[in-house]
Amino acid sequence: MGRALPTQIRILALIATLVLVHGCKEREQLEKEAPALARADLRVDRIAIAGVVSDVAALGDSAESRESWSVLIGNHLGRDRFGKLPIVSFSDVREILGRDDQSVMLDRFKDDGGCDEAALAELHTVFEGKARFIVFGNIQEDRIEWSESESEVVDKKTHKTTSKTKTMTTSRITSVRLRFYDLTDQQLAWDHLTVGQSSASKEHDMTDVIEHDPKEGFLGGLVTSIVNSAIKPDPMYPPTPQLDRTLANAFDNLGDYLKPSKKKEGRR
Repeated sequence: MGRALPTQIRILALIATLVLVHGCKEREQLEKEAPALARADLRVDRIAIAGVVSDVAALGDSAESRESWSVLIGNHLGRDRFGKLPIVSFSDVREILGRDDQSVMLDRFKDDGGCDEAALAELHTVFEGKARFIVFGNIQEDRIEWSESESEVVDKKTHKTTSKTKTMTTSRITSVRLRFYDLTDQQLAWDHLTVGQSSASKEHDMTDVIEHDPKEGFLGGLVTSIVNSAIKPDPMYPPTPQLDRTLANAFDNLGDYLKPSKKKEGRR
């Protein structure tokens, strides 16, 4: 009989299997939702990054922010993880169109909620031989959530609690709607919502904190709270994760759809 595989190898094999299954599902979804993108060879039928704008008032929508978000999506789609897709970057698009015309194009996209026939016809002419697809994005939601959980360690012999821990978590969830246009037929090729999330957690030792008695009155509860505050200050939530972290996760989720399939890699 053969020897059993070490635990670490079995775990790595399981992770690899899960990643493969996850990637296959995303590829199948892309084939249903955007067959032109799924069939394209994105090393030849390149994707141009038109830009990312914001519909969230709290984030603003400055030229500097647009550039930062747009560079981020191009950098992520061009990573090794997604087959080093030769993206036409936001900077390259700006050079081709000119800074002012690019800014006007993004303003029109934001105001109109998409690209009209005239804009697509112009982009078809400008990017012929340079890119087949062009992608626009708009940040539709950016919300912060707070949560907490408690855990304790109980002595098996005495059944008494020996330690208590409260974990405070701050999460950020950012949604980006992306629209890919096929400049060959000047039609919308894929309308996709991608969501990124990142969290920060902080643990607080609550071992010495006095538990409130369900039967205590208002004054009793107030006294208990004052004593607890003296023992240990109220635990604080960690700072909100940076927007770039959640956007990076959102764009990585997008990249999983566009990653070249093994069949196409094998034909190259």
